[in-house]
Amino acid sequence: MKEILYERIAILEQNGVISAKAAAYSRHVTDLILAENKDVSQDKMEMFVTHLAMAAQRAEEGAEENPMDEALLESMKEEPAYEKALKLRDRILAETDIVFPKTEQDFLSVHLCNLLS
Repeated sequence: MKEILYERIAILEQNGVISAKAAAYSRHVTDLILAENKDVSQDKMEMFVTHLAMAAQRAEEGAEENPMDEALLESMKEEPAYEKALKLRDRILAETDIVFPKTEQDFLSVHLCNLLS
């Protein structure tokens, strides 16, 4: 699965969609998550890695997504994996000097919650 995820990141980088920095960060986070979560779904991981790479690029450029629907965010807080997702989100955000705005952090939380469910 790692090779497939790395290839996805490489395609984004080669096509100028993400920077080398966003690509390197995405590979690093991929390694971190796969090392600790052996049974993660490939489809969910592909979706997460793509979102992470794009979010890192937007954060680097200072672009922001529209805020997440509050009802969706509130419903995510009730998910069993939510607390674990927040801890993982904070850990991966500490692994870079890219500053992710709150909106991107919220989206990462949702994707991680989905990934860990």
